[in-house]
Amino acid sequence: MTSALTCNSSRILTPIEATNIRNVISKPSSRALFDLMLYSGLRLSEVKQLAGNPALFDRERRTVTIKSGKVKASQLSRNVCLSDRGMLAVQEYLKNPSVPNSSTAWQTNLIRWAQRSRMQAIPGQEGSGNPYALTVRTTRKSWESWLLAAFPDKLPYITLSQGHSETTALRHYLNISFTQAERADIQREVRGWGCL
Repeated sequence: MTSALTCNSSRILTPIEATNIRNVISKPSSRALFDLMLYSGLRLSEVKQLAGNPALFDRERRTVTIKSGKVKASQLSRNVCLSDRGMLAVQEYLKNPSVPNSSTAWQTNLIRWAQRSRMQAIPGQEGSGNPYALTVRTTRKSWESWLLAAFPDKLPYITLSQGHSETTALRHYLNISFTQAERADIQREVRGWGCL
């Protein structure tokens, strides 16, 4: 069994782990939110933007336009590029958009689903309240890691889409040690990604 992947104390999901979580989410709106956050890399605050203004989704351009909420943001807005699964996730989410009351509520859901999916705990954290190191940032960090594993030559486009600097991507996400089998699964997960 391979060890779990983390970045800054937050778990990076493998495609199999993501599928296992998705398979135990019984509530369709929660599953749609999980897929949206995973396949777009949106932050919870950005999901709220989309829920409040579905016109931010441009089906033809395959993007979601997000306005920065940061006062000193280097990008005032960005186009989040979508993959084939990202397109489906946004469309499914917008049928009945819901947003958790808080990031803590969402993290609690992630931990419960990890338990149900029999996810491997992080060594040394088995007795903690969050033995899986799942955070509200897990899906976002996983998505960016997947994109960089699949498209290392597209670093500038990935960082602009995700709202990070290239330095952040290089420091945290480019060097995640996915196995060859996980990399093959990632290629299927990110199929069709890119802004037109």
